Amino acid sequence: MRDGFVWVKDRILLLSAVFGLLSGIALLVVKMQAVFSYSPDISGSEASSIAAIQLLLDGQDIYTDPEKAPFRLTQYTPLYFTLVTFLVKLTGWASTDVHKIYVASRLLSNFFTLLTVSTAGYFIYRVTNKKVAALLTGLVLFHILSFWFLTTSRPDSLLVLLTTLFIISVYYALESSDQKLWFLAIFIGVSAFFVKQSGAILAISAGTYWLVKRDFVMFLKLTGFGLLTFALYLAILPINTIELFFLNIVGGVANSTSWGWFYDWTLQHWLLQFAALIVLNVLVSAYTLYHRPTGFHLFLVIASALFFLFATMTAFKIGAGVGYYQDYLIVAVIQLALFFSIPNDFSGLKTGFTKAGLALFLAFTFLHCTLYVFMKYRASAVYNFEKLYIDDRKVFEYLTQQVGLKPTEHVYICPSSENFQGSFLSLFLYKNNLIPFTDLVYLADQNGTFNYDEFRRMVDEREIRYVISPKGKAPANILGYNFANTLKYRTTMASFDIYEADRR
Repeated sequence: MRDGFVWVKDRILLLSAVFGLLSGIALLVVKMQAVFSYSPDISGSEASSIAAIQLLLDGQDIYTDPEKAPFRLTQYTPLYFTLVTFLVKLTGWASTDVHKIYVASRLLSNFFTLLTVSTAGYFIYRVTNKKVAALLTGLVLFHILSFWFLTTSRPDSLLVLLTTLFIISVYYALESSDQKLWFLAIFIGVSAFFVKQSGAILAISAGTYWLVKRDFVMFLKLTGFGLLTFALYLAILPINTIELFFLNIVGGVANSTSWGWFYDWTLQHWLLQFAALIVLNVLVSAYTLYHRPTGFHLFLVIASALFFLFATMTAFKIGAGVGYYQDYLIVAVIQLALFFSIPNDFSGLKTGFTKAGLALFLAFTFLHCTLYVFMKYRASAVYNFEKLYIDDRKVFEYLTQQVGLKPTEHVYICPSSENFQGSFLSLFLYKNNLIPFTDLVYLADQNGTFNYDEFRRMVDEREIRYVISPKGKAPANILGYNFANTLKYRTTMASFDIYEADRR
């Protein structure tokens, strides 16, 4: 028996990695089932990505004036949407093939996520030559990113890939003293901004490193190159006009802050489970600073601190979530993997009970993440989303084919308290939908970010041709403006009552 314990002790981290690999395969199967499902949201606000892709497929602008009809806000920068649109165009699918567009976005997001964790793991192997450390790095990232859901069908999936490539390019730039690699890192950092605004922290961390090193010439060189790259993206990406572009990506996220929101939507459910990782990151960073680090280890300390502070500040914003911590997660896991794989003053802690404790902690992390994702998707499987999709498509076909709804006419879809009622209809009617994302408009109205008097005028002057309300409920809009006697009942289809503008 003693020999058996010794065998397990010597291979405890390998056994944890094997368990994590099996868990990861099971997790991937669950995620693939979700990819092809008819669920309208497996990744958090997924419809906002799908709508942008539809508009690009149709040759329309995704950044328009939020105060004019249609009252659309596109919160994110366009690089991810552009890539998915290119993929969908290759297949020949139409902009109204809603489920197929969902599948395309989900597949590409999962590909980016798998490439992220594989790249991070391979990087650790190249630096440390330790296969188990490399495998555990990739598995930890895959499980936690999957647990947080946001890389399943959103721009976040491309952002985490670019974050990983950015960190690796900085490593090789510092190891080889090759300035050209710093320009590559800045190019990746600016690209990350055009995936999602929070990606700006990558280039900021590189600039901060050179400011700490007091190399102002290098700082100015990289800043100039970054601005040129920024201008190039503005010239080639579908931003419409610079004014409307920034009006959307800044105004669309300019929400008020709330401790209650941060606690409920980030800290309590998503972040505290991994407090041990944050504590280890702080301790390792403190140890590194004590020993006056240089090069890549100094950069990891700067980056992890900046990423964490930036994520925490932005996560207080109403509408924000744990996604802002994904970049921090990557840099922290890479830092910890390198620290515990390379000889240092703590080498004595890397044997015996410490290894066993780490292995068990990782095993429970793998199990927790996989079970949570499985149960979450299983809970949503009780809803017949395919029927919801078919019913919504029938309403769309009725409006466009039977009663002759024109692409230039407007439809308002009333918010519903039922599970995703009207979600697909909103996307089928993307050309006509007057307020595609009611939650964004509600917050913008409450915060005074934008003025929606134009919507109220359209109601009064009966310019909204159809209003679609949940069956049995009076039409109501997110701005609380009374439709009064501007509508007349037309018909009921599926779970909707359809009203038409009363223009008598």
